[in-house]
Amino acid sequence: MKHIASILKDAIAFVGVAAIVIIVIFASTSASAQDLYQIEQSFGHDHPVNRLYISRGWDAHLHQSPKGTQTRVVVTTSCSEFFEEGHEPDLFSVKKLGKKDGWYFLRGNQSMPHTTRVVIYTSQTFETIELYEDARLTIHRYDFDSTELYLTADTGATLVVDTLLNRQRTKISLHNATLELQHLECPELTIWSYGESTVNESTAEGAIRCESQKLFLSNNTRSTVGATDSARHVYVMHKKRLDTEPLIKRVDLDLSLGLAMPIGFNDSRYGSPYNTNYTMEYHIALHTNDMPLNRNWTPRLCWDFGLDFGITFAGLDNIVREQNRRLVLDDSYGATPPRQQLYWYSLGLPITLKYKSKWLKPVFHTWYIRLTPTLNLNQFYGKRSLDEDSHWSDWDKSRVDILNRFKVRAAIGVNCAISGINKIEFFIDLLPTFKSSADAPQTRMMGLTYTF
Repeated sequence: MKHIASILKDAIAFVGVAAIVIIVIFASTSASAQDLYQIEQSFGHDHPVNRLYISRGWDAHLHQSPKGTQTRVVVTTSCSEFFEEGHEPDLFSVKKLGKKDGWYFLRGNQSMPHTTRVVIYTSQTFETIELYEDARLTIHRYDFDSTELYLTADTGATLVVDTLLNRQRTKISLHNATLELQHLECPELTIWSYGESTVNESTAEGAIRCESQKLFLSNNTRSTVGATDSARHVYVMHKKRLDTEPLIKRVDLDLSLGLAMPIGFNDSRYGSPYNTNYTMEYHIALHTNDMPLNRNWTPRLCWDFGLDFGITFAGLDNIVREQNRRLVLDDSYGATPPRQQLYWYSLGLPITLKYKSKWLKPVFHTWYIRLTPTLNLNQFYGKRSLDEDSHWSDWDKSRVDILNRFKVRAAIGVNCAISGINKIEFFIDLLPTFKSSADAPQTRMMGLTYTF
């Protein structure tokens, strides 16, 4: 870290004798607060980075550097304890998410003055830039080469676009935030403003150049943008009710694998034909995009719903047979027990409430709770035996009716930004698994689900 000359000392060299007396008196109490210190850190990596996250507490700036150069972060602060070598702050992290994905994360300022200036010099092409609550970022001259860019600013954040060139669409989402557009060029610009946001555009001729510019502003938005300007193709809807926009914009597909076990152990359960040693579940689920609970609330709270189709395989501890669509113990087999299992199909309607974390983001970026009313469909008992030639027979399937027709599953989980992992959740069934008429223990299932 290097020491930048004191602002007061520089000032003394250019003022008269009378001013010197005043400055010396002032410097006796505040000279140390005017000294500035600077540290530069370099970040080399062989994977591309397409996401940038900015936390609160900094005067952050983004500059484009020549292609092929390492990313540099320059911190300028009046905080003297970071002057000595070895005490440099660890405020910037790099993460690889996949072969073509990665992110930069400017952590929150916990100890330095909030006037600390952080300048990021990078040649990476970002697709997403997100400002957390109360964060501030100024984008200086930056050319996003043929990339659709999405910028979002959370409550209290300030995004200043000094000069931005983008050859693809640019989308900006504001949630009780401030946007300052000084110079921007792109084919299509769309701005969504929620709550009490502020949108200011430069009035200089040619400062904003877009073939199509659409602004969806809430009733509480303060804006310097005027009415429709046909020459610039700007379409401004100040009175548009954002809560009347379509909430469902897409449907996603998830594949998941679950491992479950029964709870509610008791002595009578172990002599039951329904004693299971494992249960594997496979799910294909369709779900909507994240939808805000309320357009004027924080965007961290959202929800989605969907349709879940599953198939479950349960292994059995005891040897059983089907009788009147129930299971009973079977002691007719000798030393070689048959292979047997229960399996059934299910159809569920999951409803999920999500909270997007700002502290653990972007690694664990969303925490959620889920409630899934589920209908159990066809149920089967399968068995295969070892014949006289030591060959396993084909599966002998029998239809059974032992499960409660309806169940409700509650789950708590987290979305991960780790390569190969989408969601991990813990679940528990709120209703018994088996019908009481099946002469089965009133156990319920619990376990873990992993979503690809």
